[in-house]
Amino acid sequence: MASQRDPLSVDYDPMVRDILILAIRRHRNHQRGPIAWIASPRREFRELDRGGRTRHERAFTRSAYYQVFKVPRNTGQPVHYSLVLEWDEGRKMPAPRGQVARSVRVQIYKYGKHGLGQGGTWRGFQSTPGDRIDS
Repeated sequence: MASQRDPLSVDYDPMVRDILILAIRRHRNHQRGPIAWIASPRREFRELDRGGRTRHERAFTRSAYYQVFKVPRNTGQPVHYSLVLEWDEGRKMPAPRGQVARSVRVQIYKYGKHGLGQGGTWRGFQSTPGDRIDS
């Protein structure tokens, strides 16, 4: 049975898709990936998950990995890219509506060049609603 996606991560899909396209373009031009600012309500910074992320940051992360790995697999396409999110732990800035934003650099690599073991097996953990480090 396929797991249901977190509605908040689905809300991030359009923004994440645009950032991933920009990251791919920059990768092809041998440039560093773009930086995105993810806004979260202030109270979420008092309730970080075990990975140090707010609920909104975790939803952004799930959306990004879903689009890089699951979307191609679900449509029968090969996975072309690997993804690394580099969160800036120290830098935050005020955002609209009393929120606070933290930056993340979105790095794209050719699949198999970063974070993958022999034979293309992923050496990390998947963050799904039923098996998350923030639960």
